[in-house]
Amino acid sequence: MSPTAVRPISASAAPAGLPAGTATFLAPLQPAVLAAAFAQPGAEVQAVQATGSTNSDLVRRARETAPSAPWLRCALEQTAGRGRLGRRWYAAPGSAFLFSVALPLARETPPVGVTLAVGLALAERLQCLTEALGVVLGPDAWQLKWPNDVLLATPAGRAKLGGVLAELAVDRRGRRSLVVGVGLNLWLDPSARGSIGQAAAALADVLPLAQLAPLRERWLGELAGAVVGAVREVQAQGFMPRQADYMRRFADLNRAVELSEQGSPVAQGRALGVDGEGRLLVEAGGRVRSFASGELTLRAGVVR
Repeated sequence: MSPTAVRPISASAAPAGLPAGTATFLAPLQPAVLAAAFAQPGAEVQAVQATGSTNSDLVRRARETAPSAPWLRCALEQTAGRGRLGRRWYAAPGSAFLFSVALPLARETPPVGVTLAVGLALAERLQCLTEALGVVLGPDAWQLKWPNDVLLATPAGRAKLGGVLAELAVDRRGRRSLVVGVGLNLWLDPSARGSIGQAAAALADVLPLAQLAPLRERWLGELAGAVVGAVREVQAQGFMPRQADYMRRFADLNRAVELSEQGSPVAQGRALGVDGEGRLLVEAGGRVRSFASGELTLRAGVVR
């Protein structure tokens, strides 16, 4: 696979007024170190300075020929990064872990609850990685917002640390692949925090970047490996085995929530959690309704 829209990034281009150590993250990624940490037999690992979207790159390639082993593509910058529902993912060069994995899919549709399972795997791995550096934030720090966001909860409040985007690709022979993209903030400049439209968090909020810099590729590879493991597990066993673990990190448990679709309210009530297929359970007026993710957007604390 050839790099797409690649352009060099200079360490001297790091903007002023950012957390100490950000320039280090503009150095090129090391594919060999990534591959060792990814630890997937037969995997293909690529790292580029910049691209439009790592997900779009892998979807485009998987539509030509489906992977037989995992593909991992990482970038320091995405010029056309995407989130769920077509939202733009903004990240300054080097300021986020940006990667996608592609895997062969043994069914016609992505497994139910896959974005929830991936988000959970990321939260669990982040907790382990930070604790290995002596940063213990407590069991409630790494939370999940249905259906695809990873949150970081600190004394200042909870905020979005990153998100998951899953897409289906079908090649010319009808073989299906699942492409899962992940974006996790390493650090945020003031303009980024103001442009996101919601409370945002970054690993630099709780971890000195100087500690993370020499471990960048290892963390990226291990997080990508956790994504592969989560996808394989949910393909083989469904989401049910992870339901209880997800519930323990579900940020909106027993909170008032509102669900909307394309800006129009769909339901309001109290979030009870998720069922064994990853559907959101909302109670209102003594009635419990379930919702698949689809085009729905969840907001908390709006019902009175």
